[in-house]
Amino acid sequence: MQRRKFIQLSALSGAALGISGISCGHRHQAYYNLLEKPAALSQICDLRTIRDIGMAYSLQAPAEAKAEKLETLLMTDSAGKPVSPDANAPVIQTLLEGKIKHDFETGDTVIVKGWVLAVTEARQCTLLFLHQQ
Repeated sequence: MQRRKFIQLSALSGAALGISGISCGHRHQAYYNLLEKPAALSQICDLRTIRDIGMAYSLQAPAEAKAEKLETLLMTDSAGKPVSPDANAPVIQTLLEGKIKHDFETGDTVIVKGWVLAVTEARQCTLLFLHQQ
């Protein structure tokens, strides 16, 4: 009986720690919706195509195939300064649009599955892919 109780308590403790760690480590859904949705691309592509682009880019750029790395890259302004994840939606949207425009202006583009994309757009697709695996 004591062994059974120990196993039950151990499992319950592990679940409680896991759940509390998950809720503390994640940001609100609106934050991810902005980061994961390349605005222009989502006007012409369906969700599956965007995920496929994300998967392909993760294979092209394996160093960027981690959600935390992509979030950091996406939430850094042109001066290299991180933008707060608590920033409101218009601030994040303006940041991403500016980064995409800058990528195209400077030639920081990639070809993924036949699409010519700003690196920022490819990163957004990859973040979506990673979150929906």
